[in-house]
Amino acid sequence: MSVALDKTVFAEVSALIAQRMGLHFPEDRWNDLARGLASAGSELGFRDPVQCLGWLQSGDLSTHQLETLASHLTVGETYFMRDPASFDYLTREILPPLVSARSLTSRSIRMWSAGCCTGEEAYSLAITSTRALAGSGRWNLSVLATDINTKFLSKAVEGVYSSWSFRGTPAWLTEQYFSAIPDKKLALHDSVKKMVDFRYLNLAADVYPSLHNQTNAMDVIFCRNVLMYFTVEHQRRVIEGFYNCLVDGGTLLLNPAEAGASLLPMFHVENTGAVIVCRKSPHKGKPPARWFPETTPPRMSPSPALVFEPVLPAIPAPPVPPPPAPAETVPAPAAITAPAPPVEDPLEQARIFANQGRLAEALAACEVAIAANRTSLPAYLLQATVCDELGQVDEALAAWGRVLYLDQDFILAHHALASIYRRLGRPKESGRHLAVALSLLSARDRGDLVPESGGITCGRLLESVRAMAGG
Repeated sequence: MSVALDKTVFAEVSALIAQRMGLHFPEDRWNDLARGLASAGSELGFRDPVQCLGWLQSGDLSTHQLETLASHLTVGETYFMRDPASFDYLTREILPPLVSARSLTSRSIRMWSAGCCTGEEAYSLAITSTRALAGSGRWNLSVLATDINTKFLSKAVEGVYSSWSFRGTPAWLTEQYFSAIPDKKLALHDSVKKMVDFRYLNLAADVYPSLHNQTNAMDVIFCRNVLMYFTVEHQRRVIEGFYNCLVDGGTLLLNPAEAGASLLPMFHVENTGAVIVCRKSPHKGKPPARWFPETTPPRMSPSPALVFEPVLPAIPAPPVPPPPAPAETVPAPAAITAPAPPVEDPLEQARIFANQGRLAEALAACEVAIAANRTSLPAYLLQATVCDELGQVDEALAAWGRVLYLDQDFILAHHALASIYRRLGRPKESGRHLAVALSLLSARDRGDLVPESGGITCGRLLESVRAMAGG
């Protein structure tokens, strides 16, 4: 199907795509837009260009149609260790002080590949960090990888690549981390695949930071060759979101061509020529002495100094009875005591701690909330999420099990368990929970909000589940 350029029609369509997806197609890129629309129209079943363009102008796009359109409009050009300067900076300047600060505390590092395409960047992050941490003991290293293109995500989860994905890469990469399989393909080792969690996320429309898509408390965010395709308005929104996702001292790495200084006023910015390094400081104007403070909470068990204790009201001493009064004397009225201050909500405090990356304190506060209410589903949900982020897999599985005991149709629990079991290399259990999540989501309207998700719609989560299931 071919699409003839019509300025009026394409101006309207490009504006619609910018609004729904954040993608920017100025007039000099309308040929690219035309080719993408022609390809998408064929897959979506439109018989001719007029019908396809009419559908786009109507604005009546389902989530599935929108993601199909995205798969034809986004660029899938990437390869391992692309832009080596970024990975070199990560190895030399970011990881050493982070390892020094965390070696006696949490021993955890969280990174995000935003706009991960078919997974090469996310896996490169995992491999680079693993090599940099070699010899330093056990670390909980996790990489979140997100994209709007579900076909890209399915390929990324598979972890199988052709020689084109390794152009210009060092020989040790394929020798140490891949195995040859038929059709001249290379399969990534499971030890690396387990470190990366692929999820559907629309940077232009979805909610972040959020505990439920694990975009909170990031140490490092890679977002390269993504923002250049967004409108300026969406670039600002995305960068502000990244800022809020980072812990104090965290780092955002961009390509020099992607964002000017006017979009980064909240960061300390260094342009190395090959990469833009954006540091988050709570006090803009004076860089902190240490980017990653030593106050990061311990990984496995809360330090006594960090255990959350609810503020309980003081119990007033019983009043001292007055001496007997003469018969003709009217007794004085009892003293009126001021009401005790309200007890601080431990569950709300746990959410605050979790959003700040203070995970040990968040976990301790969850335990206080659960002790106060053994049937509090939100408390178990938060406990499960925090345990998973801390790398406490058994505890996370147990907490998600308690969530399902309280509500066997709780969608987020099935989605989370599918993700955990997939990382553990247990496809049978993962598939079972994916099937339940798919069934529950398919029975709901796509615009409905997923319970306790912080604003994620059923349509968005459905696409994530389909991507995890491989299409």
